[in-house]
Amino acid sequence: MGFLLESCVLSYYTENTIQHCQPFTCGKDDDMDEFFRKDVFDYNQFLMSKAYCFRLKEDITQIVCIFTLSNDSIRIYDLPSSSRNKMWSLTHHKKMLKRYPGVLIGRLAVNNKFSRKGIGSELLEIVRGMFLDPDNKTGCRFIIVDAKNTPEVKTFYEKNGFTMLFKKEIQEDLYTKPPKDEEEKSERMVNPRHLETRLMFKDLLE
Repeated sequence: MGFLLESCVLSYYTENTIQHCQPFTCGKDDDMDEFFRKDVFDYNQFLMSKAYCFRLKEDITQIVCIFTLSNDSIRIYDLPSSSRNKMWSLTHHKKMLKRYPGVLIGRLAVNNKFSRKGIGSELLEIVRGMFLDPDNKTGCRFIIVDAKNTPEVKTFYEKNGFTMLFKKEIQEDLYTKPPKDEEEKSERMVNPRHLETRLMFKDLLE
């Protein structure tokens, strides 16, 4: 067993949690800290995601890490042919679905007091176990992350078995925000924008 399962307890992350816990900061990303101080509770209220946290058993006021989960899917027919064929190769060919079900880890942050202890990697394995559990109430084939588009973050997920959904940023840009017409598509291909995040996925049956 790892640190989270051995020394921590899992609970929902709510406004009540903040009131009874020490201030949380990941120490690297002000936007992430702001999200978990405020915005996350709107997501909870409107059922856009569910927030969880691990807290120390010996000091329940100490939050070790926080993460959010929500339902998601990968739209197969909108993928480039190489990515589409790769997805089909991972699943059975008897039923060519238009979408393959997944769970999205929308946000994930580790308290800077517990950084570089392998907690992020352990958390990813715990999430994997949650959706491979026979008692899980829904079909889920992939874990999906919208990873911050920095070498450090992308390398972290790659080391944990995640793969880029798209090799090129322009492909992902057209997938996540389809152009309204061919003129807009051509313009965006000529002048591609830099993406703040990149879609990555992990096959639960790997």
